[in-house]
Amino acid sequence: MNRIGIIREFKTAHFKVIVEASEENYLDLSWYEDSYVAAGLNSGEFIAFTAHAYVEHDALGELSEDYLGGCIYRSLEDFADHKECGRQNREYAAKGIDGRCGSYFKDMIKNVCTGARKRIAELNKTKVYVRD
Repeated sequence: MNRIGIIREFKTAHFKVIVEASEENYLDLSWYEDSYVAAGLNSGEFIAFTAHAYVEHDALGELSEDYLGGCIYRSLEDFADHKECGRQNREYAAKGIDGRCGSYFKDMIKNVCTGARKRIAELNKTKVYVRD
């Protein structure tokens, strides 16, 4: 897959969380009832991509990853919509309105961080014997 770009990257002392976009090679538009999305993709109004989130450790390399294909958004920034979604959810809660929006971006970050923590815990339980 050809990488389109980095959607977001977070760094700590020893870890990096990266969410990147790659070209979507197997886009299925058959479930759209009108041609609005296809026309938007053809005009450049929309982009289609596969999101790939992963956690890297300085010494251990990649610890966890998650993929989401078939993403269609106006921009990579629109995919990282967790702040707007959170604002909307707070407004709904304040007004007593049911229903909340979710964020694929936020879910992917949560998934890879949880996976990385589990992997580190597994590695900490691993006994290694060094032979002289």
